[in-house]
Amino acid sequence: MLKNLLHKNYLIFGGSIIATRALEYLVLFFAAHYLSKDNYGELEYYKKIIEVGSTVFAFGFPALIISYTKSKESKKYFFFLSFLFVLVLSFLFIPILGFFDWLFLLIPFIFYALFFNVGITPAYLLVMKGSNVASLYKIIISLLFYCILFVSIYYFDVTGMAYVITTYVLSPIAIVYIIYEFFNQKIRKVKAKKYWRLFKKLLISSSTLVISNFSNLMFLYTDIFIIKIFSDNANSEIADFSFALNISNMLLLIPLTLVQVDIEKLKKIKGHLNIINKKIILLVIVSSVILIGIFRILTQTLFEDFKETMTLFVIILVAKVFHALSTLYGTNLLIFKKFKENLIINVSMLILNMILCYIMYSKLGINGVALASGISLFIRYLILINANKGLVLKTYSNGNKIK
Repeated sequence: MLKNLLHKNYLIFGGSIIATRALEYLVLFFAAHYLSKDNYGELEYYKKIIEVGSTVFAFGFPALIISYTKSKESKKYFFFLSFLFVLVLSFLFIPILGFFDWLFLLIPFIFYALFFNVGITPAYLLVMKGSNVASLYKIIISLLFYCILFVSIYYFDVTGMAYVITTYVLSPIAIVYIIYEFFNQKIRKVKAKKYWRLFKKLLISSSTLVISNFSNLMFLYTDIFIIKIFSDNANSEIADFSFALNISNMLLLIPLTLVQVDIEKLKKIKGHLNIINKKIILLVIVSSVILIGIFRILTQTLFEDFKETMTLFVIILVAKVFHALSTLYGTNLLIFKKFKENLIINVSMLILNMILCYIMYSKLGINGVALASGISLFIRYLILINANKGLVLKTYSNGNKIK
């Protein structure tokens, strides 16, 4: 198994994910140390607002490009049409964002949806040009993004608005790159019209993915928003929660790497899900023990402001174990185009988590919020396993192939 885990594709793509996340963590750790708790909490709040809002603008297209497109031509035109659709959708959202005084978030939403690491462009590069090119893109855009983010915090003192400012600075560069990419594709109007007819039919499935992805991300960040709404000291508590959450989220690098590298094998090879699952379980268990030690060292040395959050961290870490183990099963449902089932699971878990977070925050504070998320993630994990057994395995037993 160790030999399989050290396959060069895992190392290259996984290395790019680790490199980009390392940049993110370096800046966030710097912010946690350099900024006051209130300013750090505000920074984390806007970061999560942008991540959640961008899922609406991305409209489920990253997952659609990965799971649906097969030929190079279909990948090319679906990417082009997805890009145009996001721009049109953005114009439609202008009055809505303006009404809520959130118009300044429009550029961040568009940038994350189109260009950043879980957006449409990285998904297209992964399926069109392979994991090596996608890895290079992620490294370059992350390096630019987090360098600008660091400079904006340290030299220009923009504190909580740093994520917003960074997207404004980097967007023109990203636009130049995408114009160059479209120019090389040699898009033809006749073929674009042909794929538009197919693209329109898939918008229903894509709209399902929008709600599903939005619910999924809202589910993961419900705790932060509950704290923001009901806490008398919101930014400080968000800072404590986010610091523990950021470190525990390192576990998610494991399934993200293994699943994305082997995405084509999951589509084509029966039983490959079980092979990846065993790798994920082994690495998650080992990594969890390591992270507890890392957190203990960090909070006793560099980050003494967070030394009282050990209990909170352990609760969140256990929750993230179930999150990490669930990632493979959630992706597999999308591969098999079980969009409706995925939607039902995500929406129902969002509602459950909102109720539990509200109840347990009022009784146990931020530890209660973390415990509520852990319970919800455990239930979600069990449901996803059952859904895969009942749907995916049934598909294979009937002799159907993913087309």
